[in-house]
Amino acid sequence: MAVSAPNVIFFDMFGKAVCSALCMNIAIVGLNQVYDRKIDMPYLPLASGEFNASTALFIIAFSVLISMLLGVYSDSTPLICTLVSSLAFGVMYSVDIRMLRWKENPFLATSCILIVRALIVQIGFYCHALGSGFLGIELRRNLIFSIFFMCIYSIVIALFKDIPDIMGDAQEGIQTLSVQFGV
Repeated sequence: MAVSAPNVIFFDMFGKAVCSALCMNIAIVGLNQVYDRKIDMPYLPLASGEFNASTALFIIAFSVLISMLLGVYSDSTPLICTLVSSLAFGVMYSVDIRMLRWKENPFLATSCILIVRALIVQIGFYCHALGSGFLGIELRRNLIFSIFFMCIYSIVIALFKDIPDIMGDAQEGIQTLSVQFGV
């Protein structure tokens, strides 16, 4: 059975999007672990000492590089914009620099998670799959449903993400929802 050209194109676009998003997610989670290594659960690679900071930074840089190369190779503006903006929000969430480290503020942390997971990723991947830009995007029911579903999912993530490291957050004075309201 031969695979038709539209199927090949679909799987090519799908593969580039998933692989680039996976690499970017590795980079963003790794960046968060670099900045949270003092307060994270002891079974995470940096907090446990399994990785040192230079290994983590190499993995982060390599993941960003591969993600961006896949995005550029895809020749998809929506995918590239999704990757870049996700990384930007990941930096704002994690990096301990004045006016950043949104994770310290429950509203900003929740907003960051919602914006990336429910809006940027859904709309960016949707436009990538259509092979179009962002202008003239038609809000179809499947896109609206995925945004709505990911809004709910993102709120659940925001509510429960810090429960495992509540003690570390409290010791560092990070007022997550778990620290403020308890488990």
